[in-house]
Amino acid sequence: MTYEKLTSRHLLAIFLVFSLALAVPAAAQETGIQQVQPGDTIEVGPEPITLDLLGLRNADSFSQITELRKYQDDNPAKSIQRVIGVAKDGYFTINVYTFKGHYGRYFPYSKSDGLLHENSIMFVHASTPTATETVATVTETPTEEPTATETPEPTRAPLPGLIAITALGICGLLAAARKR
Repeated sequence: MTYEKLTSRHLLAIFLVFSLALAVPAAAQETGIQQVQPGDTIEVGPEPITLDLLGLRNADSFSQITELRKYQDDNPAKSIQRVIGVAKDGYFTINVYTFKGHYGRYFPYSKSDGLLHENSIMFVHASTPTATETVATVTETPTEEPTATETPEPTRAPLPGLIAITALGICGLLAAARKR
């Protein structure tokens, strides 16, 4: 083997490792399936979350959950306020648009078992993170001028910079391959 082939192979291997290093954090950001048990409280935000509702099934029959029902005053003896259909209880995806503001206690329902009173779960709206603000109290005096507080710039993720570096690396590899 010549030194040039060994170098290009090394560059290719380094490029592949670098590409994987960029792809792995993006893949790790995806949330997995959240196992739900009776009595759980689930925070629902704008990002979709996937729930596994198998823990809410009737332990004796293990029949599929087909609906989640919300009752007036959390009392199944009163009228139904909202019904959310569940196509697949092992992989149920929700977000704020699923509830349209109707959060609270939901009871699982199975076509074969009926309403499962003891297996209710609670859905709440996830609080949105707010920017921390510092409020300065300014007392005016005729000799001093009030000082303004500066707001720090929001930080950005380093990913766009890494993408640019990767693009330059690819261009370098292509240029090296053309020179041969």
